[in-house]
Amino acid sequence: MNQDPLPRIDRRTVLERMLPLGIAPWLLAGFSGCRSGQEAPDHATTPRRSSTSPLPYRNGAVAADHPIASEIGVEVLKDGGNAIDAAIAVNAALGVVRPYSCGLGGGGFLVLYAERSGASWAMNARETAPPGTWESYYTDLRSSGGAPEPASRYGGHAIAVPGTPSGLFRAHRYGGSLSMERLLAPAARVAREGYRPDGNYLAAVETVRSIRSRHPWTKTVSRWVWETWCAEGALTRESTVENHALARTLERLGKEGIEAWRTGAIPRSLARAARASGGKLSAESIGDYRTTTPPPLVVEDRFLGETIITMPPPSSGGIAIAQILGMQEQLLRTAGWPDLDSPEATHLLIESMKHAFALRARYLADPDFAPVPTEQLLEETLVDRLAEEVDATQARPAEQIGGATQLPEDKGTSHLCVIDRSRTAVAWTSTINSTFGSLVGDPESGVVLNNEMDDFTTIQGEQNLYGLTQSDWNLPQPGKRPLSSMSPTILVNPDGRVTALAGASGGPRIISATLQVLLGLRYQGLDATAAVARPRVHHQWMPDQVRHEARPEPGPWRTALEANGQTMEPEPRSVAVVQAIRVEPEGFDPASDPRKEGQAAGF
Repeated sequence: MNQDPLPRIDRRTVLERMLPLGIAPWLLAGFSGCRSGQEAPDHATTPRRSSTSPLPYRNGAVAADHPIASEIGVEVLKDGGNAIDAAIAVNAALGVVRPYSCGLGGGGFLVLYAERSGASWAMNARETAPPGTWESYYTDLRSSGGAPEPASRYGGHAIAVPGTPSGLFRAHRYGGSLSMERLLAPAARVAREGYRPDGNYLAAVETVRSIRSRHPWTKTVSRWVWETWCAEGALTRESTVENHALARTLERLGKEGIEAWRTGAIPRSLARAARASGGKLSAESIGDYRTTTPPPLVVEDRFLGETIITMPPPSSGGIAIAQILGMQEQLLRTAGWPDLDSPEATHLLIESMKHAFALRARYLADPDFAPVPTEQLLEETLVDRLAEEVDATQARPAEQIGGATQLPEDKGTSHLCVIDRSRTAVAWTSTINSTFGSLVGDPESGVVLNNEMDDFTTIQGEQNLYGLTQSDWNLPQPGKRPLSSMSPTILVNPDGRVTALAGASGGPRIISATLQVLLGLRYQGLDATAAVARPRVHHQWMPDQVRHEARPEPGPWRTALEANGQTMEPEPRSVAVVQAIRVEPEGFDPASDPRKEGQAAGF
């Protein structure tokens, strides 16, 4: 990986690059990096309030998108483990019960905040492009006929070097207290003894069936996944899903440590599985992978007086959430603090999303390979001016904000939240990208391998799996991490106390869903269940339309937004899947999203 220091971008250069996005030239004169000469926001006059709903748990809480995983986390906490211990156990378990979303063959981001010490920490376990790839890799594959289409989505060419195993052990080294053998044992037990698939699992099986039908060549590369995880399409809610090979791998990792993943039989079998369909993944690249621990993105006093702790690039979500929440405080105050579900507040949120997603598309990439202007994008002056650009009664066309460049989305993703009795909070999002990743699995280790390479710009000027055209800053290079929307986020009040933690799965919708749950908790004063269940909207700048979930009596709400110029489109799926925990002095209130049949737990 390139270790050279990044070139410094001066602020005038950044602003000149921002002009095509519709940011006014007069911002050049006011881009000072502080609120000098401006009146500080009066947070005392905001409607920020805590829910009056009972706090069900006082000692610890877990919100994961499967009840088995949540219960495993609580058992670890009851056994004396801390939040990191519980998060490791939950993450491993999710890889067993949600194998189409995450697992040892994928990667992810973690943020942590310890209330007692005030320390925050972030971990980047995002997958990397393997050696033997280059910027025009997929273009050259197409021109040479070296792989069937779409090579970046399915089969060996789609596979990036996994980061989750390294992440599990790096998190443990940072602050775990129980042994890894103890923490991985529950996931191994579930893999060996089996579990019943729920409706979300059965929907994933149907997705695989559809892919195999649309792309017949994938029937070969997906054979093990189809037979082992999908029972050749014969699964029902009464079936039992088992994976003894994965159980053995988890047990071996627990006993032998990360070196069992980096050397020997496991990396060799993974590489064989990938290379059988043309991939570049090698045993050496698996062994060489390391997580990084960048400083977390800490944005102070950005939303109702609270500090946002989230993930820096190559997460694109942290910056976008901080920008949107900053705009929201100003816009909602000016509007007289309307109810979040009103057409007025929804319009302001949509317009804020447009600005943030346009900036996200143009400027964000892996900072080890591109000069990402993180500091400039979080300037309070910039956020102020973006808010001033919003018309409270009229939608601004997306083409006036920027060109049609977008970043990739993650689909096969899972998020977990944990908080322990010492109020150490962990938010951890993991992914293998789309459903069952590359569709390539390794029968010997039991691991499903990601298709994270499709999160790079694979064919310049063409759309990816999710209909998005991507920036050339995101072209693949060996060791480079593709951009992601994963947005694990923690909120802390001015006294240094955790107030909420949240994150989601669902591609670009991760950003919009996470911030809407946080708004529900901290602005609207909802309990966690209500904040997570509340209908959501999503606008990602391009295409210029609002995707919205079903809600009671939507007619007048939708009519008012269309009168403002918004193009409204019903969302037949969901605007992401969110897990969250509301934190009060008296205890914890976790919620798992019913959209994925999740269930939280605590004690």
